[in-house]
Amino acid sequence: MGWRGILGFEYGIVQAPLGPDISGPELVAAVANAGGLGFLRTPDWEAPDYVKELIRKTRTLTDKPFGVAVVLAFPHEENIKAILEERVAILQVYWGECSKDLVLQAHQAGVKVIPQEDKFGSNIPKFSKSEIRM
Repeated sequence: MGWRGILGFEYGIVQAPLGPDISGPELVAAVANAGGLGFLRTPDWEAPDYVKELIRKTRTLTDKPFGVAVVLAFPHEENIKAILEERVAILQVYWGECSKDLVLQAHQAGVKVIPQEDKFGSNIPKFSKSEIRM
């Protein structure tokens, strides 16, 4: 089972999270409805109500899976909390450390995590085989 089976999209097309003003609900839903995987992007500041609004608007436009991306180098704790409360299909994190605790919290909420690897892979948490669940 590859990405498509695990993440639930039909075609191998992934729309990058280009920023909250570019990768909005309309674009993300259009990609998802076409069988790809679309990503919203949170703003670079804490705005959990706005993040929930983006997610909810996207859900009015598609019933397909989509994700939300977060830049970990900026304030993000409340935005991630909002994403997990909304139980989006996928949380993508980059430009910062993806902690084991974050992955476990996401999985408890039913959210899959895609950490973007830095050039050395040091921001990816290490899990034992017994900790990995699909």
